[in-house]
Amino acid sequence: MTARLLLVAGGTGGHVWPAISFGQWIVKNKPEVSVSYICGSRPLELEIYSSAGIEPFKLQIEGSPFSGQGLDKVKRTYSQFSALKGSVSFLRFSAPDCVLLFGGYVSFPMLMACKILRIPFAVHEQNAYAGKVSRIASKMGAEIFTGWRECMPLQSSKYTRIGVPVREFPKVSPKDAWEELGLPGELPKGPRLLVFSGSLGSASIKDLVMEVSPGEDFRDWTFILPAISEKVEKVKENVFLLPKVWKTELLYSLADMATVRGGGSTLTEVSVLGIPSLVIPWEGAADNHQYHNAVSFSSENRAIIWDGRGTGEDFAKSLMRLYDIHLDKDKNEQGKQYNSAGQICHDLWLALSSCY
Repeated sequence: MTARLLLVAGGTGGHVWPAISFGQWIVKNKPEVSVSYICGSRPLELEIYSSAGIEPFKLQIEGSPFSGQGLDKVKRTYSQFSALKGSVSFLRFSAPDCVLLFGGYVSFPMLMACKILRIPFAVHEQNAYAGKVSRIASKMGAEIFTGWRECMPLQSSKYTRIGVPVREFPKVSPKDAWEELGLPGELPKGPRLLVFSGSLGSASIKDLVMEVSPGEDFRDWTFILPAISEKVEKVKENVFLLPKVWKTELLYSLADMATVRGGGSTLTEVSVLGIPSLVIPWEGAADNHQYHNAVSFSSENRAIIWDGRGTGEDFAKSLMRLYDIHLDKDKNEQGKQYNSAGQICHDLWLALSSCY
């Protein structure tokens, strides 16, 4: 008999990619389970699902009722009622055996709908500081599976650490990755730094790279910045801008080191791949959760944290510290994320299976 699993994730890639990664693992390893997805209607999340060949059910919803101000907050609150009605209708139609919520603004109406219809559900929290939906679900007695050792402000007895589901990236040689990405010329020698700015983008990190890249310490480096430009551009001798790249394995195959934001999904990816990373948490993240993610991540991995408030000189110093970590071959295995990508999904499946 086929079991039906519904995965709920919307908002940014930090919520959506873990759901997709887990769903893809289920399809590959659990043929007796059918997987479906539900999300909101924001263009970014729909673009992410489309890149993975997935067509989710879309809830018409304005955004989280816990954020926004004035009229915007009123609209968001009102849209939750219609979203709740839509969630109940969809659950009755699809009749899932279990629902796993990955957070984001779309999760709240689905949480309430599951409670109304008494459908078994659990929550996966990708951050070291729990989001509002996870905190509400915890008070309801729901199982909370987390990505990190901490899940503040929840007590340790209220959650189970699993890890953040991430994709298993096929190995690609740096030369082949360089060519497939359409980067000009031959693969450069010297250290290669992959610079992520998060799924919402960040001009400030790009500006810092542009400032430091001509420096004496970085002339042999190559800086690769995806999701910054409409096309592949060589903007300086050692700085390359790329459009969005959905085949992320090509980017990681080029990375000797990485500069990343503090999203749980990206941090787990660089962790399981063993890429030394400079983490610059986005200060606008709800409850400052990216900072808490960065602290948990850096305690177990080859990483340093920089708050991003300083000058280009401060950024350069942080990069040189990161380079020292990269060169320290004796610490290459230090604190690697304790699960591989596939093992995280396997552990999440075992934990979820006990919930229904």
